[in-house]
Amino acid sequence: MKSIAKTLVLSSLSLLATTLFSQQAFAQTSTENKEQASTVIGFGAGYVPEYDGAQKRRAIPVLFGEYRNSNGFFVSSMKGIGLEKQAGDVEVSAALSYRGGRRDNRSNSSLFGSDDLKGMGDIPGSAVASLEASTLLAGTVKIHGSANLALNHRDNGNSFKFGVSPLVYQTGSDQVGLDFSAEYADAKFNQTYFGVTAQQSQNSGYRPYNLKAGFNQLNASVAWNHVIDKHWSVRTMLGVTQLTGDAANSPIVKNKTNPMLISTVNYRF
Repeated sequence: MKSIAKTLVLSSLSLLATTLFSQQAFAQTSTENKEQASTVIGFGAGYVPEYDGAQKRRAIPVLFGEYRNSNGFFVSSMKGIGLEKQAGDVEVSAALSYRGGRRDNRSNSSLFGSDDLKGMGDIPGSAVASLEASTLLAGTVKIHGSANLALNHRDNGNSFKFGVSPLVYQTGSDQVGLDFSAEYADAKFNQTYFGVTAQQSQNSGYRPYNLKAGFNQLNASVAWNHVIDKHWSVRTMLGVTQLTGDAANSPIVKNKTNPMLISTVNYRF
């Protein structure tokens, strides 16, 4: 039971903290009233790659939880612990969050890990400062940018995302949103997640590979939020990540295109 509980928690934190592109489409399709305090919990499943560029995928349980109050304070399994403020159509937020690590073997105690990475060593998870700014155009199109800055294990590096999230369909019970984004990362981040050092090469058999700062992936996703009643709703997100630049040519990358599916049933208090 302890192993199962640990898997649930780590899966949720790792998945929801490391797939920022899905936050936009998965979370932003909701028409929640931010002037009132709210608590939402959810449980579901996901089908995700073992790591960015992996050949294999795995089914995992997903936990979702979020509390927001009228002052903009939030505690969220997607965004961490932070504060969100809005002035007109401009919204900014700052949060303490978590970026999941990666193991060099497939393990039930970690979401991201693969036997294909044997000898590469583990990447520890990082506490990160998550900063985001967005603006709304024509009432339905969100332009957003975000930064994930490592607060510990700083050799893991920093990443930045820029994107657009149009709401394409909305009724009283259904919302469908799209998200398109690109990720840019510094040299430390790209080297940590896609590079191969001389020692890693000796241990794993992969050829040495060094990266600089640059864009490493393009993301696209579609999310559907269906409201059953004032308490229950279902959210489903289908996304795909296309590795690009030097990251796409890394020797550890087996597939440059990685699909993802997440669906949860949610209850609002």
